[in-house]
Amino acid sequence: MASLLPYSGSLGRRLAKHLLRRATYSVTKTRIDEFSNYSVDQALTELLILPEKNLIQPIHFVAKNLTQPSPWINDDPIYGPVNVDNGSGQLKKDSYLAGWWIDEAKRDTSLRSKMSYFLFTDFTAAVRFLQSPFYYDYLMLIEFFCLGDWKEFCFQMTKNNVMLKYLDNNDNTKGNPNENFAREVLELFTIGKGVQTGIGDYTNYTESDIEQAAKVLTGWTFSKDSDRNLRDNGAEFGNIPCGYVNSGKHDFGRKEFSHRFGNYVIDEWNASGKSEEEKVARTEAELKEFIDMVLNQAETAKFICRKLYRFFVSRKITTEIENDIIVPLANTFRANYNLEPVITQLLKSEHFYDADDSDNTDEIVGGLVKSPLDLVTSVLSTTAYPVPHPITQGEWHYKKFYYNQILDNVMIPAAQDLFRPPSVAGFPPYYESPEFDRFWFNSSTIISRYNLANILLDPALSKATFYVSTFVDANVSNPGDPSVLIDELVDLLFPEPIDASRKSFFLNDILLDNGSETAEMWTDEWINFKNTGSTTGVESALRPLFRALIWSQEFQNH
Repeated sequence: MASLLPYSGSLGRRLAKHLLRRATYSVTKTRIDEFSNYSVDQALTELLILPEKNLIQPIHFVAKNLTQPSPWINDDPIYGPVNVDNGSGQLKKDSYLAGWWIDEAKRDTSLRSKMSYFLFTDFTAAVRFLQSPFYYDYLMLIEFFCLGDWKEFCFQMTKNNVMLKYLDNNDNTKGNPNENFAREVLELFTIGKGVQTGIGDYTNYTESDIEQAAKVLTGWTFSKDSDRNLRDNGAEFGNIPCGYVNSGKHDFGRKEFSHRFGNYVIDEWNASGKSEEEKVARTEAELKEFIDMVLNQAETAKFICRKLYRFFVSRKITTEIENDIIVPLANTFRANYNLEPVITQLLKSEHFYDADDSDNTDEIVGGLVKSPLDLVTSVLSTTAYPVPHPITQGEWHYKKFYYNQILDNVMIPAAQDLFRPPSVAGFPPYYESPEFDRFWFNSSTIISRYNLANILLDPALSKATFYVSTFVDANVSNPGDPSVLIDELVDLLFPEPIDASRKSFFLNDILLDNGSETAEMWTDEWINFKNTGSTTGVESALRPLFRALIWSQEFQNH
């Protein structure tokens, strides 16, 4: 029976690696060693400590008439006030915003970044619909609630500028309703559609419910570019710029929902003679009442918990998993719709560590294909890759490394343009049955995934000088012994041990180059490297090994 009971005992290296790879984008040998000695309680306590960021926002590099690094979105406690005349204006590219986010994610030792991206896959909006500062607000709203009150998050996200623009709610007015936003709130963001049971009738809602929800959302509109800082959601929720109510476009009439919601009614409200403040308050109250109605349905919590399960655990939800994991997890979530208890319960469970049946190697550990984001951050964090510095090498950092290489040459052709999903449903690997995460690895994406290693090893492309020998020296106890070198690199990089034939491939075929070098010769080369600092001999052997490990089937999963 699948079990949500907490895993007992120390994690050990195998399960520490598993937890860190699934719960964060930052995995290093030091952290694996540290977490190996933790119980699940200790591990989750550590993962809930949110570290300070390197940069709280992208900082524009010195360029043209810009004489010092300056913020371009908000005033910054370190780099000063917003500089609206920032020379080239290049950082207004949304790809640079994505690069900033990836760089912070690979540094993040907590659950924050992983849970933030999970929420992005839930309330999905693409970056291209408003200027980048608005999308920064959207990301900050997700981050603010990533371990908090999901009910309040639903309300706050529903009035977010990017979301309102993305789903055309500016066109949703009384007398001329636009159902786009309402449809996605029900179908994708909260309760899910379910199986169709009749014309316009689904398991969880009906077409008439979409019509009524659209009425609830009438009048909500987004701020224009020049008005971004005129209104925000308040200090309690991060002072994040948000949309607003145009009360003249809101339908204050009766909203009657279907039998799927117990024929729930939001009563008509007479706006005659009421102040603008009263009208806005009523419009907000209707939205909150609607959200309460949807979240009071048992299926809503289950719908979100299935998303959590597929994001953090496995694509496979059997009847056993549904009954023993999803339902009790949803009960935890539904108690107060707080994200921290539900993700903590899941990541502590015997099931997450594949320890709830007799075969602990058949389902969970190493069972998910890495997304391009996971692939990139796992290599960058594990190798402590010398990414060009965002302040002193700003153009190389934002433009040459993250924009031109990581995004354009790896992630986008590998089907994950980080914040530009192909549709409001998001990226297919997060929702499309039965393949789910297996969509990430196919004939169309494999070359770009493999291209990552080539980019990182080529300073002309990455604008960084990376020595595999430095990485090996920092992470292998006795690199002069080629057998130890392979064993410890495999242990660091792969989710599971490999058999003798695979070890022989990496050792004899790659490192020792099919017999052109002996173990003794390798040892001598390593000693020479340590004595002289000359990397020529060791790098010529280690670079093909690095490629082979990163290209391997084992590394593509986590």
